[in-house]
Amino acid sequence: MGRRLFLWVLFFLCTWGALAAPGTEAAFRRRALDLADAMDRSLLAAQVILTAVEGRTRVPERTRALLAEVPAGGIMLFGYNLEDPEKSRVFIAELSRCIEANSFPPFFASDQEGGSVQRFRGRAALPPPLSYWEDFQQEAARLNMDQGTGAGRTRTRPREEKEALDLVRERALLLVETGAETAGRELRRLGVTLNLAPVAEVLTGKNGPFLKDRSYGPDSSFTAGAAAAFVRGMERAGVAAAVKHFPGNSSADPHRHRAVLDLSPEELDRLIEPFRYIIARENPAAVMVSHVIIPAWDSKPSSLSEEAIRRLRALGFQGIVLADDFAMAAAGAPVEKCAVDALNAGVDMIMAWPADLRKLHRTILTALDRGELSEGRLREAAGRILYQKLRYGLIR
Repeated sequence: MGRRLFLWVLFFLCTWGALAAPGTEAAFRRRALDLADAMDRSLLAAQVILTAVEGRTRVPERTRALLAEVPAGGIMLFGYNLEDPEKSRVFIAELSRCIEANSFPPFFASDQEGGSVQRFRGRAALPPPLSYWEDFQQEAARLNMDQGTGAGRTRTRPREEKEALDLVRERALLLVETGAETAGRELRRLGVTLNLAPVAEVLTGKNGPFLKDRSYGPDSSFTAGAAAAFVRGMERAGVAAAVKHFPGNSSADPHRHRAVLDLSPEELDRLIEPFRYIIARENPAAVMVSHVIIPAWDSKPSSLSEEAIRRLRALGFQGIVLADDFAMAAAGAPVEKCAVDALNAGVDMIMAWPADLRKLHRTILTALDRGELSEGRLREAAGRILYQKLRYGLIR
């Protein structure tokens, strides 16, 4: 590890002068690929892993040893890792130093959707996503009553009605954006740089039992606009967003059950529309792919499906493709097998639990040695991750 770190630092110092000037997107991408090309296989395999860790206020020695061996590209934070904000900030900084001793700074990720799914309270807390839709509906109903016919009242013209309703919608989306920015600034202050949110799925009878209040509602246009506003707010705060879960979810909880969505082409278009909208307008850092099976595409979970990843890329997405947790029952296979299959399908980043981290890292290296995974594919994935780290200022 010491020799690898020396070579990396030497490369970094030699190229810093040429690369430190303000860069365009193209310059960042070239630099990311150059950095990936300078990494050995072990560091590459670590860079594509987003892992959970043990510890709460201090980093345990066995976690230090594990991260020294496998300096992961990202760290996921859960409720069991967190105490009060200041202790969390110190813990995150300590974790970062463990990885930076051997590799690039990691993304620190957390699920901060709002409502029932959020790890941080206080200034980073957010209301349930569905509440924005419910409030919009109430305001729209009140507007309709105010403008309706009645004693001594004249019906408002359709154009004026639409303009008034559009204004109510804009206010609702602005609340999403400003709330996300406020929460994002607190997350960034604490050291969190990747929010595994927002959920961009339209709420339907097929996914409602699983998603509940995590969606921005049943209207495709409102959901797309709200999720895009969330990404903008996080972006302004300096936090990358992982839009999820492409292409969707079924009613089954993927943590426990196989998930299948048998949809018509028209239903699939409606399902994907919010992702298309957000990718075109906001250029999100990442998209999380679910384990749902779409029979119209193939028989594989989307996280393992070349066709699903191809369709995501066809929307113009150039960021990190992040697979949902392969410990879920819906993944349908052991984590190690899923990881290699997912990378081959086009996924860029794999989630791992602490007990699986060392084994998963070795599995990726073994797949490289056996020719089951190409080094070019791994460098491409690492390059996308490094590009986003440059974009969000983790690498300077």
